Amino acid sequence: MPTTLLNDRHIHPAEFSTWAGARRYHERHRRDRQALDKLRVSIPETGILQPLLIGVRKRDKFAFVYEGHHRAVIALELHLPAIPFQWFWDPQLRDIEAEPFPYRFLGLQPPAVNR
Repeated sequence: MPTTLLNDRHIHPAEFSTWAGARRYHERHRRDRQALDKLRVSIPETGILQPLLIGVRKRDKFAFVYEGHHRAVIALELHLPAIPFQWFWDPQLRDIEAEPFPYRFLGLQPPAVNR
């Protein structure tokens, strides 16, 4: 998924009102700041090893990062072109979807697949 979709209009941070707010929160708290510092080093070396988990609510077409806020903040900071992810229909958290992500809910076309 293109990292540019992690924004305050398309895919939101679940625990924060904005991505800037998520970043500020994580930078202010020692344990979160340490996690960000480790990711700043590891992601350029090895990439994002664990996919973000994204939830999508059918009723209001709201998409949010359920797990992976630290990884998302650093992916945005590093301007990574894409992020690995899995997704689920909220509230069926246990059912990771095998079907393609519903980009249409975001008013978007699916990204082109590199061949």
